[in-house]
Amino acid sequence: MRQILLFLFFLLVQNSFSQTLLKGKVVSEASNLDGIHVINLSNKKNTLTENSGFFSILAKPSDTLMFSGVLVKGLQIVLKPTDFSENLLFIRLKPQVNQLDEVIIKNYSEINAVSLGIVPKSVKSYTPAQRKLRTASAAYPNLYAGGMAGGSVGLDPLLNAISGRTAMLKKEVAVETREKLQEKLDKMYEEIFFVETLKIPVEYIKGFQIFTLDDEKLVNALKAKNTTLTTFLLGELAEKYKQMVFPEKN
Repeated sequence: MRQILLFLFFLLVQNSFSQTLLKGKVVSEASNLDGIHVINLSNKKNTLTENSGFFSILAKPSDTLMFSGVLVKGLQIVLKPTDFSENLLFIRLKPQVNQLDEVIIKNYSEINAVSLGIVPKSVKSYTPAQRKLRTASAAYPNLYAGGMAGGSVGLDPLLNAISGRTAMLKKEVAVETREKLQEKLDKMYEEIFFVETLKIPVEYIKGFQIFTLDDEKLVNALKAKNTTLTTFLLGELAEKYKQMVFPEKN
C-alpha cells in the first residue's frame, strides 16, 4: 500500500513539474477581447483574457485548450511542443455574428403613468405647451395666508399678462393642437387618397391639410374620430381649395 501511495505521489509531482505557464494572446476582429474564457480541458485550469486579449495558463504539450466568449466563435486546440517555444502564443478567433431572423417593433402606447397607477385617471394630462400656459396663467391659492377667500392671485400670472407672455403661450397651444390634428390626418389617410381621390397634387397636400384645419366641422369630426364624416368633409373642402388655388382650372 505504501509503495502504491509513493508511486501516485511520484506521478503527481512529475505531472506538476511538467506543466508550464503558457503565455498567449487572442487576436480577432471582435470589438472587445477582454473576458474571453480560456479553459485547459486536460487539467481543468481556466482563466480569462485581459488587456485586449492577453492570457496565461498552466499547460503542457498535448493538453487541449478551449476558447469561448460572447463576441467570438468557440475554438479548441491541442497544444504542440512548438507552442511552448515561442515567447507568446497567438490564437486567432473569428468574431461571432448574431443575425436576427426578425425584428418586431411593438407600440406600448397603452403603458403610461395612468395604467401603471402612478397618476389617477381623474388627473388631467397636459401637453408641454399646455403646461407652460397653465404655469404662466394659473392663480396660486393660499399663496398669502390672509388673502381674500382664503387665496390670492400669484405674481407671475399678473406679470405674464402684462408682458404678453400668456398670449404667446396660448398661440403655442393652438399651434400644437393644429399639429396634432394634422398628424391625425396623416395617419388616417395615405398620400394616394389625396392625389387620386381628392385630386390634390402631391406638393400641395400639406397646404391643403393646413387649409382644412380652419374648418370647425372638420376639426370636430377629427377630434371625435368620425372617419366617415371626416372623409365627406375633406371631399367638400378639396373642391373649395382647388377653386382657390387653381381658379383657371375650375
